[in-house]
Amino acid sequence: MIKYLHNLTEEEFKEKCVGKMTYGELAKKYPQPKWCSYPDATEGLMGCWSLMSFMVRGRSYCKCCQCYVAPKDKR
Repeated sequence: MIKYLHNLTEEEFKEKCVGKMTYGELAKKYPQPKWCSYPDATEGLMGCWSLMSFMVRGRSYCKCCQCYVAPKDKR
């Protein structure tokens, strides 16, 4: 089961990722949320600073972002 990056705590991130994998490996193991279309959002300083700073905790945080992908109408 995939654990998305925004579901990691800062402590988990430091323990499991920092110094142990590249940003490419991070993106595969802990990808950005499906509602995020920011290109390479997990690319550290070049990615989404909110995501990489552990500010994103769910979809509602990102709703004002231009890279937010709204859910499809389920009609």
